[in-house]
Amino acid sequence: MSRKRKRKGVSPILKDLADKVTAEGTTDKFLFNPKGEISMSDAISQLIEPYIDDAPNYNSFNNLVAFACIAWNTSVLPDSQRNEALGKMVDILPGKREDRLEALALLTGLIDRKRKLFPNVTRVIMEHKVTDLGNDFHIAIASTLEKKGVRK
Repeated sequence: MSRKRKRKGVSPILKDLADKVTAEGTTDKFLFNPKGEISMSDAISQLIEPYIDDAPNYNSFNNLVAFACIAWNTSVLPDSQRNEALGKMVDILPGKREDRLEALALLTGLIDRKRKLFPNVTRVIMEHKVTDLGNDFHIAIASTLEKKGVRK
């Protein structure tokens, strides 16, 4: 199933997400796809691309995007904090141990993929929103700006 996104100015979906992030006090300034920066929704779309066939409906796709955002944020942590965070995630995930280990495998796969595709992008995802457009899903991401000069 092919998913295509339209790009025309600031969509109402992005505007709604910006209003939500601003209202929550997470940030007092919001930029849409800052010039010279990668589109985080495009980055997440690339990140989840191998897993899309396993997420044919809204709930499974939304969960996949949520896992991708968690994996992204975990990937930008220093190694020692990343391992600790993954350990804590396994402990708090609901379900049987096998299900938690499967979720951990998905997270580590997404982390590895992020580090290969976007090794120097250290932006942190603050919020995400998936909208069902009928024959497509739209991903909107609010993130921090890249800290220039920061290298991993």
